[in-house]
Amino acid sequence: MTLSAAVINAAQDVPVTVFATLPSTNRYAKDFAQHHSVSGAQAFIADTQTAGYGKRGRAFYSPSGSGLYLSLLVPAASVAPLAPGLLTTGAAVALVNALQPFFPETLFHVKWINDIIVQDRKCGGILVEQTHDAVVIGIGLNLFTAAFPESIQNKAGSLGTLPVDRNAIAAALLIQLMALLPQYHTGHFIPRYAQLSMVLGQLVTLTIGQTQVQGVARMIAPTGQLILSFPDGTSQAFSAGEVTKVDLPTANYGG
Repeated sequence: MTLSAAVINAAQDVPVTVFATLPSTNRYAKDFAQHHSVSGAQAFIADTQTAGYGKRGRAFYSPSGSGLYLSLLVPAASVAPLAPGLLTTGAAVALVNALQPFFPETLFHVKWINDIIVQDRKCGGILVEQTHDAVVIGIGLNLFTAAFPESIQNKAGSLGTLPVDRNAIAAALLIQLMALLPQYHTGHFIPRYAQLSMVLGQLVTLTIGQTQVQGVARMIAPTGQLILSFPDGTSQAFSAGEVTKVDLPTANYGG
């Protein structure tokens, strides 16, 4: 189904602008905040992105017609003080909550901190960025993308194979995100995030800049941090970094 701002706007309260193509919805939102006063929430959606990106600037494949590429721009004061770990983990739970009714048989997982995993493949990601007096929550989703570039075929996947109503999903996602924002600092969603986690109890490699650490993921802290334990009996909480390897029993995960 063709993306329609009118249809999405009729189903929820956040003003939405839809573009046929953008380099990146997050980049557009940040540029918008640089040149406009952001007094309330608004969202930007593209049918395709030519330079979509995620964590660490990694490219996010964004073909036309089969995904949802959305950035929610909110005043910084509405989420202050900004707690990126909590906002990202909360957005992940909000995203799964929005998607589950459309994919009732799908088993969703999250990979700390910002990846949505289905059947051992990354189907979506979340990127929170602060800019000027605003915060951007970016969402990239492979809804029913049929094929991926060879370089990511062993990592990327889609939520399904049949077309779904992208307008309805966008509206449901915005409703969930806006419900999250006023209370995200409480971390009330952390138990649900932990239930969805694919890393807890597993040996993982965490990359922080140019450094890598390996340990067993023990828990998600109330602050959204990942707590790793090490062979010497010590443990440490991490608020930043990327889980670049997870030793799953199935050995099917390629991320």
